[in-house]
Amino acid sequence: DDERGQQGRPVEVVVPVVVSQRGKNAKKKKQAKYADQDDDERVAAMVMLGHKNVRGEGAAGDEEGQKTAAQEEEEKKAAAAAKKAKELEAAPTGLSEAVELKLLDLFDIGKCKRSDLDATTLAKLKEFPDSDALDILARFAEAEILSQVKNKAAFLSGICHRYRDRKVKEERAEIQSLKKEEGIVELTDKEMDEKVDLDAFTAMPRPDDILLYALPVCAPYFALQAYKYKVKITPAAGKKGKVAKAAQSFFHKEATMPREKDLIRALTDPEMVMQIIGNGRINAGAQGKKKK
Repeated sequence: DDERGQQGRPVEVVVPVVVSQRGKNAKKKKQAKYADQDDDERVAAMVMLGHKNVRGEGAAGDEEGQKTAAQEEEEKKAAAAAKKAKELEAAPTGLSEAVELKLLDLFDIGKCKRSDLDATTLAKLKEFPDSDALDILARFAEAEILSQVKNKAAFLSGICHRYRDRKVKEERAEIQSLKKEEGIVELTDKEMDEKVDLDAFTAMPRPDDILLYALPVCAPYFALQAYKYKVKITPAAGKKGKVAKAAQSFFHKEATMPREKDLIRALTDPEMVMQIIGNGRINAGAQGKKKK
């Protein structure tokens, strides 16, 4: 019976664990070395050694480390954006004081921000007089869709272009109205190309006229009565070249202004000979008696 009872009882089996003496010594040395080190000192030492996850342990620690890195990245981006916005706010606009004050009012009431307007848009606004620029900004602020506009710089540029086009049309309409009142007829481009500027020619130059050149002409004598310089050519045996030289010499003596003398002297023989119809002689006696 005692043997069966002993066989029916549970028996504990002890398995001996063998720990090397070398591992024990290393662990003891590590514990002795870092015995006085608290958690904060341990974290600082791990950070200096380049460890990223020093607070968490396992998967939870890795996740916490990733969240911290993502937050740091977001904070860096937000800081960079805030710095850029601050620089833009401090950047000068180059506009007049009145226009710049109007812009600051728009910034204060939240219609737009300084970072919304680039240098190109501000340069377009600067091209207008102050009164027109203020009118443009007023139209910009009163736009009903302004809050929905993403690119406010392009929106303001569009207002500038439309305002300029409207001004040009108004000025043209005003000019046309004035011309109509004065009875001035404006020629088309085609008519201007076909038009000969006869108004630039004069037979009696005035002292204040700016003379460009002299033009020899040949016509019936009675048609030249209003001309300042003229001679009468009658049919004769004289050659055209000789007659032209004599007429030029006569005009040069009669000239009273230095500029007129220079232009008459600059006439070439071919220019004068081509105007004379045939051989003849100069008859200037009647003109000389009339002057006396």
